[in-house]
Amino acid sequence: MTVRHLLMILAVLPLSGCGQSAQENTAQQLDNAAAQSDPAAAEILHNAADDIREDDSVNATAEAQNALQAAGNAQTGATAPNRQAAPHRAGEPTPPPKSE
Repeated sequence: MTVRHLLMILAVLPLSGCGQSAQENTAQQLDNAAAQSDPAAAEILHNAADDIREDDSVNATAEAQNALQAAGNAQTGATAPNRQAAPHRAGEPTPPPKSE
């Protein structure tokens, strides 16, 4: 191999990562976020990154957004509200409708 061939290979080598798919880029970003997160959030992000890589997701961005939300909730200890509207019981007054 001549020096000229070696220089051409070295010039092309940095471009090899440019051909990554959008899914792989999204998964890599989730892995980067996981590296900066606490263990509970990191596990969620790593799992989501693996799922995106394995499933070749059509909507990797939405899956990443959902994973980031879940990781944020895990990191802060927050949970989704689990309250549903309850009907009025017999004998309770019905509040007047709200007007704007």
